[in-house]
Amino acid sequence: MSRPPPLFTLLLALLLASLPSPVYAASKSLRLSISSSIAGAIFIAVGIALVFFGFRLSRTLLFLAGAHIFSTLAYIALRNFEPANGYPSRDFLYLGVSIAAGFIGGFIFFRLYKMAILGLGAFAGFTLASYILTFRTGSVIPSGAGRAIFIVVLCILGAVLSYFFERTAVIASSSVIGAASVTLGVDVFAATGVAGNLTQAVLLADGRTKRLDFKVGMTGYVLLASGVVLAVAGIVVQIRMNRGREFMKSEAAAAGGSV
Repeated sequence: MSRPPPLFTLLLALLLASLPSPVYAASKSLRLSISSSIAGAIFIAVGIALVFFGFRLSRTLLFLAGAHIFSTLAYIALRNFEPANGYPSRDFLYLGVSIAAGFIGGFIFFRLYKMAILGLGAFAGFTLASYILTFRTGSVIPSGAGRAIFIVVLCILGAVLSYFFERTAVIASSSVIGAASVTLGVDVFAATGVAGNLTQAVLLADGRTKRLDFKVGMTGYVLLASGVVLAVAGIVVQIRMNRGREFMKSEAAAAGGSV
């Protein structure tokens, strides 16, 4: 049986689970605050670790990945279903739901190894789809239904590839997710419009996207291109660093191959 994550891991997961709110809030207001600055810096640090060392992450860090993934998806779901007049106690609701979802996701990834691998692949697909949609102001695909189909297809593709090509998929997934995290973190400070356009890309209700007006200029495209280069560099570095190494084989065996 897997040991529970240490206290430090739980505290870090709590912090990661609370990050989506200040990051996306910064993208909406385009104003830099203390909370968004801290969130942006952590996004950059965690992203760099994933880009170059994702393959060597321990089960503890899979817990952190699950917390980050679930809290981000919870935030996106809340945004998509938010009523026109907003939620009551909106800030506390976003924070509380993100943290709760983060802990649920963290423990799922910590205990269920195979599900964690599939989740990483699916989230990499989601990240790649969102990133592609961001390459045009107002999204590459204008229709909310079209964006939803595109995102779901890439999520399924990512999960399937991670099932059949676990080693390669873990390297690619960690680099893609990490590079996107770095891009978002940098944009918190650079305010190029990338984070705002990403928010618009994942809001699937057509009427809701009309409220957002973020322009991605030349600096934004440079930032997006830099993220692509960083992801490719991370994949190359991780492949070279981990030749002959199997991903978490001993941890999977100790957990009895949980699925």
